[in-house]
Amino acid sequence: MLPLCSVSDGVIALRATRPGNGAALLAGRDEEFHRWLGTGSDKFEPTACITVAGEIVGWVDYDCDRKWLHPGEVNVGYNAFAPYRGKGYATRAVQLLMHHLAVRTESRTATLVVDAGNTRSLALAARLEFRLTRTEDGQLHFARQVPPLTYTDGVVAIRSPRLDDLDMDLEAKDDLQIDWMWLAGERAAWVAMSSRQQRDHALLALQRRRDEFGSGPKWTFSVDAADAVYVAYVDCDLASPGAPAGEANIAYSAHPRYRSKGYVSRGVRLIMQFLREHTGARRAHIIVDAENVESLHVALAVGGRPTERWVDLKGRTMIRHVVALRA
Repeated sequence: MLPLCSVSDGVIALRATRPGNGAALLAGRDEEFHRWLGTGSDKFEPTACITVAGEIVGWVDYDCDRKWLHPGEVNVGYNAFAPYRGKGYATRAVQLLMHHLAVRTESRTATLVVDAGNTRSLALAARLEFRLTRTEDGQLHFARQVPPLTYTDGVVAIRSPRLDDLDMDLEAKDDLQIDWMWLAGERAAWVAMSSRQQRDHALLALQRRRDEFGSGPKWTFSVDAADAVYVAYVDCDLASPGAPAGEANIAYSAHPRYRSKGYVSRGVRLIMQFLREHTGARRAHIIVDAENVESLHVALAVGGRPTERWVDLKGRTMIRHVVALRA
C-alpha cells in the first residue's frame, strides 16, 4: 500500500500515522469501540489519523488481505473518538480516504463490513451510498466503487491541470478574466512582467495546481471539449473565506474563444459530482458580481439559489448562490 499523503477538506485532515501516535490511538478506545471492533492490537498503525486543528480525533484505515476481498478491492475501517462522534468527522474521513485511493492506488472498490446493530456505521454507509452486497453471520457487507479522477458528460470533461495547458492558460488571461477573478493589485503586477516572466509565472501556477491536486482543500480542473483542450477552468475550495469551512466555494472562467457555449456550466456540474464523490461537502457556494451577467447565468443554470447580497470593499454588489450537493 502506498503511504497516505496529507489531505484536507477544510474541516478535517488525514495524515499518515507517525511514531508516537500510539498512545493517542489507544486512549481513544472506549466501550463502543470494543463492542464493534473487539480488543484491537496494541501495535495498531492505521493508514491515517483523523485530525482537527492538529488534534487527533480518530483514525481511518484500509487493507487488502481479507479473505472475502477480490482483486482490486480494499476493506475500510474507521473510528472517531467518543467526544468527536456525531460531528461528521468519520464520514468526511472515509470520503477523503476514497480520494486517496483514487489518487494514489489502483484500487477499484472499497468495502465496509458493519455489524447489524451498529446504527452509526450503517448510517455512514447509507450517507456515502455504499450498496449492500450480502449479509453473513450478522455482518452486513457493503461496497462502493472508488471514484474517478476525471469526469465527463459526453460533451466536456474535467481533469487535473497539466503543464501542456500553458499556452491556453496564457491566452485565457484577458481583461474579462482579470476584471472578474483577479485580486486587487494582481493586474498591475502582471502587466509589469515581461512576456517571459508572465510565462514562467503561469507555468509555476500550473505546476502548483497539478501537484496539489491530491491534497486539498482546493481542487482545480481544466475543462476539455471534444475538439479542444482547456476551454475553461473550474475549481472548488473547501477552505475559502467565501464559504463555511468544509463547504465548497466554486469559481470558474471560460477561455475567450469558447465563451457562451455552455462549457462552463457543464464543467461546474461535473465538479459538483467530484465534490459529492470525493469530499464531505454538503453545499456549494458560487459568489458572483451582480454585473457579471454571464457568470450569473452559470450560477443559475447549475441550480444555484440566490441567498445573500452585499456590497464588498470595492463597492461591488456580490450575490451568493447556494447549491445543495447532498441531502
